[in-house]
Amino acid sequence: MRKHLVHKIVYPVLIFIICVLLAIVIYLNHRNATNDFYHLRLSGESPHWELDGYQVDLTSGILNSGNGKLRFKTRGNDYTTNYFVFEMNAVINKKDITLQSKAVSGSEDFKNEIDTGAIEGPPPITKDGKSITFKDIDKIYAVIHWEGQDDGIAHKEIIDLYELANKN
Repeated sequence: MRKHLVHKIVYPVLIFIICVLLAIVIYLNHRNATNDFYHLRLSGESPHWELDGYQVDLTSGILNSGNGKLRFKTRGNDYTTNYFVFEMNAVINKKDITLQSKAVSGSEDFKNEIDTGAIEGPPPITKDGKSITFKDIDKIYAVIHWEGQDDGIAHKEIIDLYELANKN
């Protein structure tokens, strides 16, 4: 009779306690996990350049940056450079960081628009050793360096794309 009592009462109670503990562990683990997803689609212009549709996607552990279209603003959309450098930069916790860059040595013909390219990788790390979140980004801007084939002069322009209004 005593053995029968153990099977009827003690085992179901143990199974119930194990299930409750497992549920608590799963809940606490899920509650502490961050599944933040941030997506920016940025566009802007400078005196000579237009950037359209540049995307910055930030998820926990992965930063995707790129896939924008860059166009030189000329009559007829036809311009050739001797060299061309495109950089996408961010100010993160008061520190300048290059998110992506593209360089072309030799002539580049801007008959229409060019693709900025894209990059995927781990996001920058904070002082605490954690991946950045969107709240850590103070500013995002593009820098374009080029030398015009017609004038041979080195030029540089900045396109401001995003700036955090108030950082708490």
